[in-house]
Amino acid sequence: MTLNVSADRFAPMRRLLSGQDEDYLIRQGFRREAARVRAHHRRLYFHFVDMLQKDFNRIHEARKACMVGDWDFEALLKEKYTAVSCLWLMRTAGVMHWMRLPQASQVAEAYVNRMEAYFAPLTPVPVRQQSL
Repeated sequence: MTLNVSADRFAPMRRLLSGQDEDYLIRQGFRREAARVRAHHRRLYFHFVDMLQKDFNRIHEARKACMVGDWDFEALLKEKYTAVSCLWLMRTAGVMHWMRLPQASQVAEAYVNRMEAYFAPLTPVPVRQQSL
């Protein structure tokens, strides 16, 4: 099984809720365009969260496959719970952005950082030799 996932794919997420682009457009007198950019950035952000969830699920399944015969149920459950809560909090940041709460970008940034830990390359699991 080959996993082609990388945290680099999600780098744009860090900027989408920042408001920098909208602020620039407003300063230039383009309020309507700024509102469109803001809504577009939010849609892209939610799309990235969906992609992140799919990638996490693929990585989680690969980790489970690596544990064949030696399951660590507690670690898998903790990993899944942590990731699901991070993803929900990332979605909450998108809603905060919609509500124009300035903390949205900081919340998103914090949880993007936490999710990056799951995209570290999978370390090979040595196969145990069984005596016959």
